[in-house]
Amino acid sequence: MIVPVRDSIAQFMWGFQSHFRSGLERVARDLFEQIGFGLGARAFLVGFTDDDQQRFPVCFEPEQDPLGVVDLSGVVARGGQLYDESEESKYFYSSGRHHERIHRGLRETFRAEALRETLEGSEAGADMVFFVGSSALVDGIYEVHPVIAVPRARWSAKPALTRDKVDRYPIVQSLQHALIQEILGAATEDLGRSTPPEDFSAMWSDRSELIRKAARRFIQSVSLFSGYEFTSELAVALDQISAQPYEGRSGSGGILLASGLNAPVEMVLEFVAPVLLSQTRSLRKSLEMAGPDHHLLCDGEKVIGLARLSAGYDPAEENAFTFNIVARGAWELSHHGQPLLRVTDTRATLPKPRLDVAHFNSVATRVFAEVGDAEAKVLWALTLQASAASHGTMLVVHRHASEEAARLVPQAQQVRPRVLDPQVLAAVTNIDGAVLVDTSGTCHAVGVILDGHATGTGDPSRGARYNSGVRYQDATAGDSMGIIVS
Repeated sequence: MIVPVRDSIAQFMWGFQSHFRSGLERVARDLFEQIGFGLGARAFLVGFTDDDQQRFPVCFEPEQDPLGVVDLSGVVARGGQLYDESEESKYFYSSGRHHERIHRGLRETFRAEALRETLEGSEAGADMVFFVGSSALVDGIYEVHPVIAVPRARWSAKPALTRDKVDRYPIVQSLQHALIQEILGAATEDLGRSTPPEDFSAMWSDRSELIRKAARRFIQSVSLFSGYEFTSELAVALDQISAQPYEGRSGSGGILLASGLNAPVEMVLEFVAPVLLSQTRSLRKSLEMAGPDHHLLCDGEKVIGLARLSAGYDPAEENAFTFNIVARGAWELSHHGQPLLRVTDTRATLPKPRLDVAHFNSVATRVFAEVGDAEAKVLWALTLQASAASHGTMLVVHRHASEEAARLVPQAQQVRPRVLDPQVLAAVTNIDGAVLVDTSGTCHAVGVILDGHATGTGDPSRGARYNSGVRYQDATAGDSMGIIVS
């Protein structure tokens, strides 16, 4: 093992600070990849000391980074100013021990806020969003804050709630905010060990647990938003009822988390005896009554009937949320039609839009030079129609669809060319095989069994539809584009 030499680090806090920082960055990037949000997170360490024997009262790791030259000398004073200006600094607690602990934590919080403010206000940090964790005393000298930074534009592109407090209590606005907090909390815990850490490299099992904890932290915040002040078991209940069939059927429908006291809720049917979230079988049975226009109404602890949000709901209030069962073992959290979280077999991720028009247009115009705005609009409409199928299907766009339809007979049903309306497209997707259209959206064949050859570029974890599409795409040498609906 190579032990760092103190003389090689000017802003020295402890010998393994660079190892710890790079490990924190590596784990942060991996966890965000796991939730479907790869954004190139950066990690830093900032240490403060009032020990006059130390050469640097503030240390930044890595010191060679452009952020390493940002003047952090005013952070402690700015943190003290924020503390003095806060309402919380005026509160007195009768227990001296609790009073000291709470106010020490407040000073710590405001120093972290001052550090975030300074880094984001610098020229080097202008395009980034910074998150600063609580500090831990390392080797008895430096109080070290772990810091994670992410690109501002990419971070802002993901949906999140706007409020960050309920009354005076800070809460999280999204799964990604919650995950940042879990990572920083784990880093602070490692930094606070009696022996300074050599690395931060959470085990794979620990990383999965951080994501699960982040999801539950976010759902707890959502419960607070909706008016339930206690720990809610809604996440556990949703995992259980989404996995449980009812008379052989997978679940569907959803739960509306809201309080009639703070959201305009219209009761459709009220239960005399509410169903507790812990009553999995009864809750799963009740879910059968939910539909597109009404949901089971939950107050955070129990389901009290069927209800819907009235037309007068103001989404800016952020106090009513929908949990929809979307598949066996899978559910999604949304606010006012905006998905915020998806959980599949207890694994939390950020929801991915099923289709994205900008990405679709970009691919279509790159593959087919002859496709303009009008053609792209027609192809996009067909894609949306195909995506509404109740089962998987595939739409194949081919530059020479007429010749290709003739070539694929008899493993395709060739048709007289026409643009399919939604009803006809829905009908032809009921049979196995792909729908073959040209770049203008005109259909030439249905029920197409695609050919091709094995290329080594498929994915054995995906189904036959996906892998046949990959083989066909490779064989057609850039003349086609496939849209797979799973």
